[in-house]
Amino acid sequence: MKFINKATFVAALLGGVTAIALTVGGVAFAHGGPHGGPHGERGPWSPEKMEQHLTEMTQRLDLNDAQEASIRAIMEGAQAQRQEIRDMPRGKEKFTAMKDLRFATEDQIYANLSCEQREGLRLLKREHKVERMEERFERHHSQDRN
Repeated sequence: MKFINKATFVAALLGGVTAIALTVGGVAFAHGGPHGGPHGERGPWSPEKMEQHLTEMTQRLDLNDAQEASIRAIMEGAQAQRQEIRDMPRGKEKFTAMKDLRFATEDQIYANLSCEQREGLRLLKREHKVERMEERFERHHSQDRN
């Protein structure tokens, strides 16, 4: 059996640690740095986005005043819970809590809608999903050109 000399071993170890550090740093940068996601502080749960989404829902789904007020309260409550979850350490529990919050919020919102409005909201969500996919596609391809 042939032994590796000490200098070769140290160089390989240092190269591996450097590669790991660069990978972790690249992933953190790609995910928006210290804000924990690609959306940063202006993410999908920001007050501006929430207000924009509620306005669009009110117009597209023809919500009455009571529905709008109820959905606003649901969204604001979810926003407060999201902040608590955001402070949790990263891991499966945080992911599960965020997913559960999203599903519970959707269920509460759907409970305030008529059947026609629910179908309209499903369509609206599909449209938003397509828009997000197109934005990601554009970002990805604009980065490839640079």
